This record gives sequence, C-alpha cells and structure tokens, in this order.
Amino acid sequence: MAGPVAAGGVTFAVAGPADEADIRRLLRDNPLGGRYGLSLEREPDAFAGHAGTYILARYHGEAIGLCERVVHPVFVDGQERRLPYLGALRVAPSHRHRLPVLRGGFAALRGLERPDELPFALTAITADNSPARRLLTAGLPGLPLYRPLTDYATLALRPRRGHVAADIAAADATDLPELAAFLHRVNAGHPFAPVWKEKDLRNLGAEHLLISRGAAGIRGCLAVWDQRAVRQVVVRRYPPLLGRLRPLVNLAAPLFGLPRLPAPGEAIRQAILSAVAVEKDDPAVLLALVAAALDQAARRGLEAVLFGCAAAHPWREVLRRRYRALEYRTTLF
Repeated sequence: MAGPVAAGGVTFAVAGPADEADIRRLLRDNPLGGRYGLSLEREPDAFAGHAGTYILARYHGEAIGLCERVVHPVFVDGQERRLPYLGALRVAPSHRHRLPVLRGGFAALRGLERPDELPFALTAITADNSPARRLLTAGLPGLPLYRPLTDYATLALRPRRGHVAADIAAADATDLPELAAFLHRVNAGHPFAPVWKEKDLRNLGAEHLLISRGAAGIRGCLAVWDQRAVRQVVVRRYPPLLGRLRPLVNLAAPLFGLPRLPAPGEAIRQAILSAVAVEKDDPAVLLALVAAALDQAARRGLEAVLFGCAAAHPWREVLRRRYRALEYRTTLF
C-alpha cells in the first residue's frame, strides 16, 4: 500500500510492531459468530509465525477493526499459483454494523494485490453465522463479490493410544526431500491443495511427520502440527444447553470417544493434521495414518486432533464411520 486509506472517519493501514497489542486484543475480544463462540488468538505475539499482512482500522486513534491477508502457494490446474486468503475479519461491537468500516477495509486490501497472484481470494464464514453471511453475500456496493465454493468440515477427534501399523513411522531429516516430491506429485492433482517445499516440512518438524511406506515407496503422509505456541483456539461461549451440561458431557466423553470440552476462556489443547496426502486417496492408508497420529497426540498430552476437508470429500464419511467426532462447519467463498 502507498499509505493509509481513510473512509467514513476511519483510517486503515498496514499494521506494524507498534500495533501488536491491539491486534491481540481484537482477536481475543471478538470471537467468531455462531452457536459456538471461538476466539482465534495469537498469544503472546501477533506477528510470531505469521506470514501475512494485517490491516488495522482506527477511529480517532482507537483500534476498532482488523483483517489479515495471507498468500499461499497452491495448485490450480496442476500449476503452482499464489492464492490470497482473507481471514481474521474482526470489528468491535461499537462499529460492527457500519458499512464504511467494511468498505474501507476491503479498499485497503485491494491495495495489496499483486499481478503474480490469482485474481480472487478465498475466505471462510462459519456455517451458522447468519448475520455475517447475509451481509457479506448481499452484493452491496463497495464490498467484494462472495461466491460459495464448498462447505468445509473440521472434525475434532479424541487422541488415544493404540496400535500403529508396521508400515508407518515418524520421518527424519533424510526423508524430507522424498516427502516433498511425494506431496508435490499427489497434491498437483487436487485444486487449491498447498505446495509443500522441503523447507516448509523442516519447519513443521520432521519428528511430527508420519509416513506410510509400501513396496514402491511412500504411500501417504501427514503431520501432527501443534501451533499452540503462536496460535490458540479459545472457547468463549457454548450453546446454552451444552454450556450447562458440559461437566456431565466431559464425564461421558471417554466412554464415547469424544474430545473433552474445555471451560469458557480455556484454550483447546489441540493439534492440526496438516500436510495430508495419500496415493489415490486410499481410505485404508488414511485411516492407518490417522490412528498413528492419534497415538502420537495422546503421547504428547493433547486433548483434540483436528482434521479438515471439503464436506463432500469421501474422507469425511470414512473418518466419521471409524471415529466419533465433534464437527465444525464453515463455508469457503
């Protein structure tokens, strides 16, 4: 951006180190809408592990809005492209229904576009956040055109110690070049699948990468990625009935194989299954890898493992038939 953008008395600018505390406050105090109030926080440093750009909105000096733009390398039609993702859209309650704040924020985001990027961005809205969906998809002047792409399902699985198949083992540093080549070959056939380089896998930690091998080489892989040192998911609000019954639900959770529900204000002790790729999407290989991931997560003292995929993907039903899970739905636009 050439400089700050002003609209409706609000100033929008790229955030810097001096804005760090305001970013953390907006993320902490403005949970996602919907039945479950989840705050996606970045403690203790909003910029630690963050590869994107924050846009901060200020009204008479007070930080009242936030969004972020992150550009990911992905596959589109088998080619590596740069895909922007818009996230962390947060507006303080005092300005939540003022359209100039949204219009100004998106105008500032347009100032960050580059010619080597795809001419559209992805963003996600919680499936039951009706106010946000109505507003952002209404086609209002000055706002982007939101087109639904797919429903997305995130399954929360309970870690458990169990049998790990003999053909699955943790990676080490010598496996990373072969693993990067495998991910590149498999992901190239899936639209918007991420591009993983050897350095990216090294940053994940080779010891947390699980590999399934067959006679011909790697058949599948995934990483048990614990981001809690830089990113946390905190439950701020449950649906009323579930909130009252939460202690009883947690007593029964081990019997039903469900994750523990943390108290309001408590971060979920979770890891995300990332860098997931399986030759020909073989469900048997996927299930074996997930079982090994749940075993590793249990040994690390985690309480939930998250797996995300398009809601229509066969893997969702495969996992739901094998495991009991809590499901969180969003829509990708």
